[in-house]
Amino acid sequence: MFLAADEDEAEIVASAADFLADAMPIQRLHAEPPRPDMDPDLRQKVAELGWFGLSAPETLGGSGLSAVEHVLFFREVGRNCGPVDMLAQSLGLLTAADDAKLAARILSGETGVALAVEQGERLRILGDPSASVALAARPDGAQLLDISGLAAETRPPLDPTTSMRLVETARATRLAGVSGGDVWRMGQLGTAAMLVGLAETALDLIVEYAKIRETFGRKIGSYQAVRHPAADMALRAEAARSQLWYAAAATKEGKADAQAHTDAAKHLANIAGVTNADWNIQLHGGIGITEEHDAHLLLKHALLLVKLFGSKRPLLASLLHARLED
Repeated sequence: MFLAADEDEAEIVASAADFLADAMPIQRLHAEPPRPDMDPDLRQKVAELGWFGLSAPETLGGSGLSAVEHVLFFREVGRNCGPVDMLAQSLGLLTAADDAKLAARILSGETGVALAVEQGERLRILGDPSASVALAARPDGAQLLDISGLAAETRPPLDPTTSMRLVETARATRLAGVSGGDVWRMGQLGTAAMLVGLAETALDLIVEYAKIRETFGRKIGSYQAVRHPAADMALRAEAARSQLWYAAAATKEGKADAQAHTDAAKHLANIAGVTNADWNIQLHGGIGITEEHDAHLLLKHALLLVKLFGSKRPLLASLLHARLED
């Protein structure tokens, strides 16, 4: 299994980074008012470039690529604190495999897809209020629900990148669905990739700050109290990134233990994302807790992503009984 990015994959990374830095910079979250979610204009721009269909088969109008390209793109999304409905839109296309018309509307950006998380008799909808479809995914299958016109109770989100509202589950009608764990696994890979990108951004921020901030006449990067935690941040990001690459490659090649490696990738990414974002705040000192800084945005976004497509206990329970190939 070859894990190094080839020329085509490196081009995807560069193109995604340039596009997202221009269309969806993290500074949007400091605007007044902030610009959360993937609004219809941004959705159209992403759709025109074909990013939603990277891993979708050509029969659905996608690029027919693999989980590898999927994680490369969403790693760049994570670097910019990208909203979760960007991932929901991509997964929604895979879920609409048996409905060509719905798939075409999702691929083109005409129909917006938000992410639905079950909460008792209600659904917590994460994403732009204009989205008329919600993706509800489980390890054994996924379905798209029509939420257009439903009364929604807006809730204040901790994470400013993503709007949140509640709707009654019984009122949402099923539009399409697929069985099996493919959509769930791609969701795990996507959120893990976003967390890895976020963890890398947190590391980059403190490294740059440590080069310019001085105390007692010395750059703070010269102190062990900063160097050692920063080195730990680098190790966490590298471990999560390496496992993510392996899980994506195992999924691409159809290995029998691909799900176990994906669970491990999400677990390590959960740890790297939250812990690195936390340490980034601590090492920045007083400026790290100000609203004007990006540090709090990374932590809040990480705290949301770790709850999606596998949190600590279910992941560890799954890994406890996993069987790996020799």
